[in-house]
Amino acid sequence: MVRHMKLKLLNKEKLEGLPKKLRQPKTLVIIGLVGILIIGLSSLIPKFGESKLKTGDNFDCDEYRKRMEDNVRSVVSGITGDKRATVVVTLKNGIRYSYADDTKSDSSQTDGEKAIQSSSRNESNHITVKTSSGEEKALVVTENMPEIRGVAIVCLGGDYEVVSEEIKRAVMAALDITERRIYITARN
Repeated sequence: MVRHMKLKLLNKEKLEGLPKKLRQPKTLVIIGLVGILIIGLSSLIPKFGESKLKTGDNFDCDEYRKRMEDNVRSVVSGITGDKRATVVVTLKNGIRYSYADDTKSDSSQTDGEKAIQSSSRNESNHITVKTSSGEEKALVVTENMPEIRGVAIVCLGGDYEVVSEEIKRAVMAALDITERRIYITARN
């Protein structure tokens, strides 16, 4: 009981310290609405440092290719010290998606006098989910990145066999491709 009275006195003291205009219910309601509006708007603004590279609809092959080129350029720069190395990555195909599906199958077999007939029917439908915007999309189970067809690198020291070999081994390990798919030459 005493504790409750102390809290009441503290709250009353805090309110008395505020200017008279701020203590009016109308002003408090307006301040509350402004606070709610600010919170609502903050959800629309992208978060600081949020990656542009996302999966699904916001991700495309061009972004993937650029990311691979940047990664290879970084490796080449680490080996040669060349910050202006030119790297071109070519892709064999696009992003491939596997969708969740609901498969129903029916089979029947009839026995005639001399012939046996059998029939089967498979019906496959993709499982869909509703997005936050209300539209329906097929549920993606896996997303397979494009296969890399080849890499061309133009850099300082690319004409030296030792440097070229180091770059090839690093790119082969990083991208899991064969030596035949890598071409390295020197920049003039």
